[in-house]
Amino acid sequence: MFVVGAVGNPYTLGSPVDAMHGLGDVRFFDRLAPLYDLAMPAADQSTLSAGLARATGSVDHLLDLGGGSGRATIAVEAPERTVLDISRPMLRRARTRQPNETGRRVGRASDGDPVGPLSTVQGDAGRMPLADDAVDAAMVVDAFHHMPDQQAVVEEAARAVRPGGVFVVREFDPSHPLGWLLVRAEHAIGMQSTFYKPNELADLLTEAGFDVSLLDAGFEYTVVGTVPAAAD
Repeated sequence: MFVVGAVGNPYTLGSPVDAMHGLGDVRFFDRLAPLYDLAMPAADQSTLSAGLARATGSVDHLLDLGGGSGRATIAVEAPERTVLDISRPMLRRARTRQPNETGRRVGRASDGDPVGPLSTVQGDAGRMPLADDAVDAAMVVDAFHHMPDQQAVVEEAARAVRPGGVFVVREFDPSHPLGWLLVRAEHAIGMQSTFYKPNELADLLTEAGFDVSLLDAGFEYTVVGTVPAAAD
């Protein structure tokens, strides 16, 4: 496994594979990395924080699956924050993202840039190099539709998040008019993105053993899955 930046003990070795629908998706984000933070607005800090607050106990270690440049990871507070993604150029941006860089960010990341507070791991969200119950919370922000084996991603989150922890997924609703346009736009440029309606995503998390709630709805919506506490 290729690792960019510091990695904690819960991570074990593995082999990175294309964690999106195909090599084209990965190369798209590799090429987009220098412009991604310029085009994308800051993540919705209040909604993500509200989802993470549903965890029982403190969130000391947060894992951002498909976290790319760390745009969402940097927006929420946790003592340890790790970005897992398949794109090495995107992870380079995450590694050098500074605490005050929560909004749009200009310029290319280079190996000489100072390292920020985020740890990074290159890997597949459907086969995470992570021990069981290793993190307090995981999240996927605006990236779940790019992941080819979405059931595996959810099952891996259920395995890696400790009892009482949460899995927060923020996604686009394909039944919303803007979501309908987004689906067709991504398919038009060759992506094979798979979008879920809120109830469909909730069902997927429920099947993996999460206790599920819908935090908000609209063009973007947020589903929160809580890992049931271990029986006494």
